[in-house]
Amino acid sequence: MGRVAAVVIALALAMAGASADDGGHHAKHDYHVHPAKLSGRTFKSLDAAKAACGKSPVVWLNPTGVVFHTASSRWFGHTSTGVYTCRDAAEAAGYWKSKY
Repeated sequence: MGRVAAVVIALALAMAGASADDGGHHAKHDYHVHPAKLSGRTFKSLDAAKAACGKSPVVWLNPTGVVFHTASSRWFGHTSTGVYTCRDAAEAAGYWKSKY
């Protein structure tokens, strides 16, 4: 029983250290997105998004998640739900770039 408790404590301390690390993925993102900040900045077509975004790259946003996909992603424009938006608008609303 003592060995199990020691392992649990060690895991808890390791997890606490990982979440406090400024360089970690979780420290950078708080998982709180604000879809209202995208009001009027989402588009059904790529052409409409390109026209509205100017110099900001167009991304594919999963509004039910917390990530967006860039044009080089295989998921760009291909998830079951999603909209086109400007990258800077997506980032301002709390979304971040997907690893995929």
